[in-house]
Amino acid sequence: MLVSARVWAAFWVAGIMASPLALALPADAQQDISVTVELGQLPGVSVTAPSGENGTPGDTVYYLFWLQNTGDISATYRLSLEVAQKWAAVLPLHGNKQVGPLEPGAVEIVPVAVTIPSAAEIGSAGATILTAIANKKPRPSDYDTVITTVVAEPELPQTVVAPPGQSGAPGEVLVYEFEVRNVGASDAVYRLRLSSSQNKWTCYLPAHPDGRVGPLAPDQLEIVPLVVEIPVKAAVGTTCDTTLRAIRLARPRTSDEDSVTTTVIAPSGLVLSLSSEQTAQVGDNRAVYRAAVANSSGEARQVLLTARSTRGWRVEVDGRDSASVEIPPGETITVALVLQVPRGQRGERDYLIVTAQVEGGVPVRLQVVVGIMAR
Repeated sequence: MLVSARVWAAFWVAGIMASPLALALPADAQQDISVTVELGQLPGVSVTAPSGENGTPGDTVYYLFWLQNTGDISATYRLSLEVAQKWAAVLPLHGNKQVGPLEPGAVEIVPVAVTIPSAAEIGSAGATILTAIANKKPRPSDYDTVITTVVAEPELPQTVVAPPGQSGAPGEVLVYEFEVRNVGASDAVYRLRLSSSQNKWTCYLPAHPDGRVGPLAPDQLEIVPLVVEIPVKAAVGTTCDTTLRAIRLARPRTSDEDSVTTTVIAPSGLVLSLSSEQTAQVGDNRAVYRAAVANSSGEARQVLLTARSTRGWRVEVDGRDSASVEIPPGETITVALVLQVPRGQRGERDYLIVTAQVEGGVPVRLQVVVGIMAR
């Protein structure tokens, strides 16, 4: 016959207590019995952090954590972040701080954006901890940590390089050629800004009236001519610092600047003028100008005349690279300037720079910028 009995047994398996068991035993049953318990399915979770990165003060560093459902059932996970004091971290793709539901074995990438304090010390580090907790009992959790190290800003090559300073007499026009180089890793446009230490001086960028350069490919260089007009009433010995600043309109949004100094010297008595704008004839590929140099001083002047193109096109002065002429007092000499326009350059604009320099004395450069449109 069977004797009705109730046997209570508690089983602890992986933190879960099974329900009590009710059994019917024969009257002659032995003391030792064998009970088979079938356990239910469990949730699980694993969080894996990437390797730590370096960043500069104020920068935001992005990491990709791995979250995997290591359990036997589908589960949703609640996320939380812990960061060092004054550091900040967000979950850009998980604003509700939840992941899932994830099927067993499934993996989800969890981006984490860590912002370094702008006042962080170089060499310091900050820990960012991502924790994931399952929504099903017994609510297993896991976490992992990534370390961000603060480093100094890298020293970039100069974007703007200024030429040497020049001297000129009151009323003269000087031309400088700045170099603007893209030191970034991608194409970029630069916004140009001019500033001068002398408010009454005129400074402008003839080749870049819109105040922009580019787009420039990485490491590409562009020449930016700068015109400085010395006022007629400028006192001898006056100096003017002109600064060109280039601001990169792409990330990283960097800027750089450099300056030139113009010094006012006593007038040389030379007056330089150039004929009106010319155009190269189709098939001829030449633009011809007439440069006139007048000596208004009371003595003869030995003058060296040179000319060049901002694009590097060949310019001849009376059929040569340069011309040295003596100008009697009160007289004017005229020379021919021939600009050789390369084939395939039609429709391009150039700037012709003519220099008249007194030999044997303080260098005085009288320069004129002229736009040249090759048809």
